[in-house]
Amino acid sequence: MKLEREFFYDEVRDGFYIPGIMKRAWGAGLTILSEVDRICKKYNIPYYAFGGTLIGAVRDRQFIPWDDDIDICMKREDFQRFCRIVKEELPEELGFRFFGFDKDHTNFTSVVDKKHMGFQSAMLRKYKEYPYAVTLDIFVLDELANNPEDEEYRKILFKMFTDIHEIIKKRKKSKLLWRELTEIESLLKIQFDRERPLEPQLYFIMDQIFQEFNGGGGDFALMGTYAFEGRLRYPHSAFDKTKFISFYQMQLPIPEGYDEVLRTEFGDYHKKVKAGGEHTYPSFKGYEKQLREEYKDKWIFTYHFSEEDLEHPVVGNFRNLIIRTVEEFTGLHKELYYNYTKRDIPGCLSDISNLQEQAIVLGKAIERKKGEQAVSISIIEQYCEALYQAYMALSEVLPVEDLSILSATVHKELKQTLKKPLSYLKKLRLALEKDFKRQVVFLPHSAKHFESLRPLVDALLEAGDTECKIIPIPYYDRYGDGSLKEMHYEGDDFPKEYEITDYRHYNFEAELPDCIVINSPYDQFNQVWTVDPAFYSREIKKYTNKLVYIPWFVTDEINPKDEEDGKAFYNMKYYVEVPGIFHSDLSIVQSEGMKKAYLSKISQFAGTAVRKKMSKKISGAGSCLLGEKEGKGSKGVVERFRRFLFKA
Repeated sequence: MKLEREFFYDEVRDGFYIPGIMKRAWGAGLTILSEVDRICKKYNIPYYAFGGTLIGAVRDRQFIPWDDDIDICMKREDFQRFCRIVKEELPEELGFRFFGFDKDHTNFTSVVDKKHMGFQSAMLRKYKEYPYAVTLDIFVLDELANNPEDEEYRKILFKMFTDIHEIIKKRKKSKLLWRELTEIESLLKIQFDRERPLEPQLYFIMDQIFQEFNGGGGDFALMGTYAFEGRLRYPHSAFDKTKFISFYQMQLPIPEGYDEVLRTEFGDYHKKVKAGGEHTYPSFKGYEKQLREEYKDKWIFTYHFSEEDLEHPVVGNFRNLIIRTVEEFTGLHKELYYNYTKRDIPGCLSDISNLQEQAIVLGKAIERKKGEQAVSISIIEQYCEALYQAYMALSEVLPVEDLSILSATVHKELKQTLKKPLSYLKKLRLALEKDFKRQVVFLPHSAKHFESLRPLVDALLEAGDTECKIIPIPYYDRYGDGSLKEMHYEGDDFPKEYEITDYRHYNFEAELPDCIVINSPYDQFNQVWTVDPAFYSREIKKYTNKLVYIPWFVTDEINPKDEEDGKAFYNMKYYVEVPGIFHSDLSIVQSEGMKKAYLSKISQFAGTAVRKKMSKKISGAGSCLLGEKEGKGSKGVVERFRRFLFKA
């Protein structure tokens, strides 16, 4: 099965963040499904999409965002035919587990699975670069008895088996266990092998009991659930005919009575509910842990926080340097005036000469950057002329040995002459702000994700007090082992009304922009794709004093304490436990509520001390993607960003 590369990228759907590695899990599952589909077509064995897969296919024609596997079902007679041929038909790397094949199997659901994990190239290519084990669940439908009394009798048996199972789970080989076993052996005329594990034997016998009334035309049931919970009973007619529905480039079979089937299990299945909490989600969580332990230092997909990531040494760019120089001039003028109050005329003349020399150096530097037409150049010339006038005025009184003999009027005029250059310094500061606007560099990788930055760019361009550079950066798909695949560059796909700067023609080391804005925080720790390593957050922050992260997405609000948000909170690890969050000086997230969720995940990941530090680096000002609702949206982002940008 061929899937477009865009299928595998992280996305937010129905307010839920789906990481790229989950997309690869889906892709691997679809590959297994295609093998099962091939076998079933070859032998004319009916099967149906089931559970969450059926909901996704019917409602959205794609996976439910918070689902993590593929479910199908078969009628018992079809399943038995499948069992007889599946081993010979499956590719070598796939296995099939059920009672008849695995004596230790303790689950009423059978599975087709990719057993091997790791980074073998052939397996990665075939299974969509997914390195973990992956399973496809097959649920078996059995018929219920037409006579209610027969089902009541089975409930008694199921209760007995449940009691035995609970005793076994508590690992107690008590007299009660042996008594229960003896009772059921006598009732069913069977014999347990007490030298073998009892749990698989229990499952096997119960599975035989499930099949007791097949062929009678009664309602279907998922007996593993019906026996213990009394639910998941379906009308027989719901599975009389098969429909086909488009699902990722295949025609997926579904029961004609899918509406009854889904309502039986989910009620109003059109209502989207993120049910179930985290628990065993995602299905590959345990497998990832195994591979991390196996590969140790060779495992490259997990970010490990370091306190150094929070550090950001000062970067001295040209704009900051010249403004700081002007501020230093102001300090030197105070010294000059102090020397005059002490009547140190030679010291004053030396101070003025020093200021003139530095002003000339400053003027030449500005001219090289902005040309001689820059407003600040003419003001520096006026400043130097004012210094010259002060120098000449002081030179005239230098021969006077006792300055006290000078009149008050002369002293007043001299003081005014010394103060006049200061007025030009104030003008120079304003002129430099215009000649050297703060430069903000935006580094989106995707034309689609530029939408999360676009309103901020528009607002800055309209204000006119900053210089904006939009520099699309290249990105790579990754193989399952983390190595780079093909490179992509979308610079030509950005809206034509914006001036786009080619990343190859912008010298970060020379420009040292005042602020860099990123919307990809992952660096090398996204398993599916990566921006060019030169643009990782840890590298790019070397060229600016202010690194800002603005997410490319908006999710539903997440409450870490709400069970229903368990999966969503777990998936925050894919965009919070990443370097860009910690390297950035400011991250602007969608709301104050989500700021709390970020901090909760950070606390879980790096500890409460780091959480306290990060609370100052994360703002819940809103997202450009939210609109202007309740003070959120682009207006909130722009205000927060500008306060941060223009803060000294």
